Amino acid sequence: MRFEIRSLKLCRTFAAATIAACCLSGWAMAQQPAAPRAAAAPAGTEAAPGAAAPAEIDVNGELEKGDTALKAGDFQAALTAYTAAATVTPTSNEAVQAQLRAFIGRGQALLGLKEFTSARDEFQKIIAEIPNNVDALIGSGKAQLELGDAEKALKDFQAAVTAQSGNAEAQFGLGKTLVTLGQADAAIVPLTRAIEADPNNAEAFRLRATAYAGVYKNKLAIDDLQQSISLNPDDQESYYTLGMVYLRNEDFQNAVDQFGKAIDHFKPKAGQEDQPFLQGYMTASSAFIELGKVAKDEAARKAAYQGAFDLSEKALSQMDEKNPVFAQARAAVLYSRGVAERMLGDYGAAIRSFSQAIELNPEMADAYFRRGICFHKLGEDKMAIADFQQASHLTDGDPRLNLWEGFTFAKLGDYNQAIRAYGDAIAASDRYTPAYANRALAYMMLGEFEKAIADFNQALRLNPSNADYYYKRGIAYEMLKDYKRASESFAMAIEFHSKHADAYRHMATAQQALGNTELAAQYRQKADELAPPKKAP
Repeated sequence: MRFEIRSLKLCRTFAAATIAACCLSGWAMAQQPAAPRAAAAPAGTEAAPGAAAPAEIDVNGELEKGDTALKAGDFQAALTAYTAAATVTPTSNEAVQAQLRAFIGRGQALLGLKEFTSARDEFQKIIAEIPNNVDALIGSGKAQLELGDAEKALKDFQAAVTAQSGNAEAQFGLGKTLVTLGQADAAIVPLTRAIEADPNNAEAFRLRATAYAGVYKNKLAIDDLQQSISLNPDDQESYYTLGMVYLRNEDFQNAVDQFGKAIDHFKPKAGQEDQPFLQGYMTASSAFIELGKVAKDEAARKAAYQGAFDLSEKALSQMDEKNPVFAQARAAVLYSRGVAERMLGDYGAAIRSFSQAIELNPEMADAYFRRGICFHKLGEDKMAIADFQQASHLTDGDPRLNLWEGFTFAKLGDYNQAIRAYGDAIAASDRYTPAYANRALAYMMLGEFEKAIADFNQALRLNPSNADYYYKRGIAYEMLKDYKRASESFAMAIEFHSKHADAYRHMATAQQALGNTELAAQYRQKADELAPPKKAP
């Protein structure tokens, strides 16, 4: 009959302890390779007088050896010692507890050896016998997380916290798992409890920061990350996470600085020494691009874009271009380099980078899109259109692709195709204002002013404070000789942009047509003050 241990407290009597020992020691023996059978002694022979008996295992000594090795990080030695202790059949309640300690130690040693499947199985066998054993639940949760099964890990850590709510390791594991599952709000409380129990837990601060960032409590996230870094200045993940929070806050300079520190502190995992910190390089490069976009002077802008280019070059230098394993990674970095080259105005170099990225990854829609923009800038309009169409074919729902296709057709004077492309952009997103505004302009070029006005109305519905849309709608009304509505549109343009010289000038024309000569003169004078008319050569 199989005896199921429900609690160590059941082992109150020597008899109960002996029964439990049979169950646990049978399990322990099952984990070991079968010992070779001894050869049978010849009939009629006896053991030699004075022959030594098999040495008895010092269970406590093996446990101490295992604990010492585990603490020192010598996981193989720890596994050996705990295994030896686990094989001894216990004959008392204390011995049962010692054997259980050995099983727990085996699982922890296997975790240290990164034998996560074996560790999980070891802990699960303990849980099957003692469902509320906190150490086994925590160990199983850790193994499940490493194996990528966060849902099962969550159940283990929840059971551990239920069994012992004051256990800091269980609270930490629960919080970590909730962060992994994207349940940021729920993760904050267990991580806070883990920090209260151990204020030196740098990883707990970093994970709580991730949770705070997940619920947009960015100031608290920054505070926690700075504390995490002060506790563990070599943790690249804290620098990287801090960079991401700054990036979200559009504090691009601080983001760039933190990503740089993450790259400096990056240490590849064992066996992955040839893998560059691709995520760090790519994100830092993107932050440099954003920094360049908001720079207030040309020198700072160029320096930021050059920083993005330099990071891409550094990442590429760490990958063997002949190694197919790096093909997708190289494509991503070449794309990033192309973006930097485009922002630096080196369109030819950018086209080469994007083309190399496409060669490695023909499904990279963004590379086609950005290359198309470069072709557009260089006047290679047909090639630009081909790239925009290919990018659109590879992806769904990005109206920018159709918008740029429309720009290029309009540049070629093919306004019907431009209108079709802008319509495709609107079909992809009916709230994409630039598509309405640019389709309105194409309609105006074809003399279809009423359709243009309808599109400007849609653009203004989505962006009701855009002075230029009011101004251009006024032009369309003016072309229809509807001077009253034209003047109303120009008035709105002036309302939202009091120095819009062209709006004042066209308002003067509309007022003159309405017979308001004096008012027309005032608007004309204001237009001349804002933008004096050019003198004839």
